[in-house]
Amino acid sequence: MSSEGSSLNLPRKVLFVFAHPRSSKSRANRRVGERVRDLERIHFLDLYTEFPDFALDEYAVRRQQDLLRSHDVLFIQHPMYWYSMPPLLKLWLDEVFLSGFAYGKGEMALRGKTMQISMTTGGGPEAYTPQGFHGHHFEEFLYPWKQTAKLMEMKFAEPIVLHAAVRSNDDELLIHAEKVRDRVMAYTLPGYDSKSLGSP
Repeated sequence: MSSEGSSLNLPRKVLFVFAHPRSSKSRANRRVGERVRDLERIHFLDLYTEFPDFALDEYAVRRQQDLLRSHDVLFIQHPMYWYSMPPLLKLWLDEVFLSGFAYGKGEMALRGKTMQISMTTGGGPEAYTPQGFHGHHFEEFLYPWKQTAKLMEMKFAEPIVLHAAVRSNDDELLIHAEKVRDRVMAYTLPGYDSKSLGSP
């Protein structure tokens, strides 16, 4: 049984993975990072700072796996890139979430833990409809994340999404950043049950 499954009455630890290739030029994602990086019981992992050359050797992979083992919630913040995720985040998943560690026969190290996605998009919500620019509901683009969580037997919490991030004003960005911060903090509260967030 995972640490989350056996200790719902204890504060939990959050691994916050921040994945933005040009965070210095980002408005929405950078604002989120600034609001959560110094919270207690949070390990803030900026992938593009940690692995600027995209090099994950065996030592780095083991270190990342140890981080995942020692945290109860995997919270991932990223912008949508071509209906998916930034390239380094994809590489991190490919290299770290190995068979025998995260799924398949073996450890199943993330079983029972929570996966929380926080994402920004350039288009507004009207673009994510069958009649809109992208031709599909936004939830359909979440299927890879949902299936990843299912494979690893993780809880998939309701994603936090900010649409039209590039058009959002400062007040809207602050409200969104506070929403993400509040969700992160909620996970560290004793007795907090992520099932209350739904599992879309």
